Amino acid sequence: MDSLFTTRALPARFAWTTEVRMGLWIGVWLFALAWVRPLSDPDEGRYAVAALQMLRSGDWITPSLNGLPFFHKPPLYYWLAATGFQVAGVHEWVARLPSLLGAWVAAMALFILLKRCASQATAIAAAVVLVTMPYVYLAAQYANMDMLLAGCMTACIGCAAVATLQARNGSGRRRWMGWLVGAGIWAALGFLAKGLIALVLPGLVWAIWLAWERRWRQWWLPLHAAAWLPVLLIAGPWVWVAQQRHGGFFHYFFVTQHFQRYTGSTFNNPQPWWFYGAVIALAALPWTGWALAAGWRCWRRGRRMPQGSVVSLSTAVHGTQSAMTPSAAVRSLDRLMLVWFAVVVVFFSVPNSKIVGYVLPALPPLAYAVVRVVQAAGWQQHARPVAGLAAVLCVALSLVLGTVAVPAKARWRILGALPVQAADRLVMLEHLYYEVPFYLPAMQPPLVIDDWKVGEGRQADNWKKELTDAAEFDPQQGSTVLLDERALQAYACAHPQQRLWVIGTAEAAQRRWRSLHDEPAAMLLGGTQVWRMDGGRACTGLQRGGISG
Repeated sequence: MDSLFTTRALPARFAWTTEVRMGLWIGVWLFALAWVRPLSDPDEGRYAVAALQMLRSGDWITPSLNGLPFFHKPPLYYWLAATGFQVAGVHEWVARLPSLLGAWVAAMALFILLKRCASQATAIAAAVVLVTMPYVYLAAQYANMDMLLAGCMTACIGCAAVATLQARNGSGRRRWMGWLVGAGIWAALGFLAKGLIALVLPGLVWAIWLAWERRWRQWWLPLHAAAWLPVLLIAGPWVWVAQQRHGGFFHYFFVTQHFQRYTGSTFNNPQPWWFYGAVIALAALPWTGWALAAGWRCWRRGRRMPQGSVVSLSTAVHGTQSAMTPSAAVRSLDRLMLVWFAVVVVFFSVPNSKIVGYVLPALPPLAYAVVRVVQAAGWQQHARPVAGLAAVLCVALSLVLGTVAVPAKARWRILGALPVQAADRLVMLEHLYYEVPFYLPAMQPPLVIDDWKVGEGRQADNWKKELTDAAEFDPQQGSTVLLDERALQAYACAHPQQRLWVIGTAEAAQRRWRSLHDEPAAMLLGGTQVWRMDGGRACTGLQRGGISG
């Protein structure tokens, strides 16, 4: 795939400029359309608003959802997004910066690994394939933790691979120790991005690859203090402080949100075992289609992978020729990528719950596989047209999803036209509209009106369970924001001068606040309506029979 870019040899002192150019190109490409689409429900609204609440509260330890402690995920995304809001202001593209950063890190880590262990042309081609997969491109512009985790895992596995090869070939202790520390740092950041999975999956990939390669003398590397001390020093303090502040944190974060979510059958989006295979095949087009065609050609011709296109791994990482033959070096890199891809896909295919973004860490080795198969087929000359097609598809999907495909109920940007003041209060009927606070001035947490009896909302993995779980960490605050109709009446009567902005559907209003039917809506967003009412008027309406039941 050498035709993707024309590269020329540079003096050693300028070799770093290739990385700089790639970094700039990838950054501009990923960032260019990050501003187009409004926040999506539920993930983007949930996490962006939690980061915004972290900034406004000044509490950088405890993420919060609607003013309640929210420990579904660790804090790295919130830290990055909140810092972005503080520096650049509250914008949708700022909420997506952590995901953009994750995609950038994944591409650059893959590039650096392959430049060291294969060739510059292969490294450039694989990085281009990765960032022009619609799967990666759209995930980079989606505000959640998945792409951030993928970037951390890619960098971790890359550092671990280079450390292993340098340790095997007798490089100076300082050289391989540095890469080992790097693996530990990225593992720690991955843990802070999404939890234990950032330690488990790279560890499995590393161990299985070592076993397959029969690198028995390097088996101690994953257990080396240089790999684990960064994890303890970087991730450990947040875990310890969170437990000190919230006594049930350990059980909820590690048992409920890790082990029970992985083994349980009551969480969101149950899918068959083959789900991720279909997702990857479709969401990585046209690259997957081209790779399958190239593979079919190779199979029919009985051709082998080209041996001369990838230099000896030991030579690349150590700088001298060793006894390792080029064919063995190719097999070693191929095995690493195959193990990496298989571990991620198989691991996430086991649980009943399957979310599209979970297998993003499998896409860097897939990008490498595309390049290798195309090299084997001798189709490098077609790389530029396919890359152009992939780029056009990425841009088209981003623009369509950000404009005409946005449903009316999700066009929250128009909320900025409402004369909402910081002293007002949001009231949400039978639903937590995650995105709404993002588009309004800083206010107190919304009042969410529903049935909040013991046991209510604990069967389904939804917004209601998130709030009831969060309220267990702060029952007093929970009792002030999670209200039934009678508690809402009491609140309205106690705040007669406060202006209330009520958000919900007509059906929810009929069940929770029947007098709203006589009020004109201040705004319509599809089936969702926004009403404006002061507390005194709401109190009167509720007292005159507006409460259902």
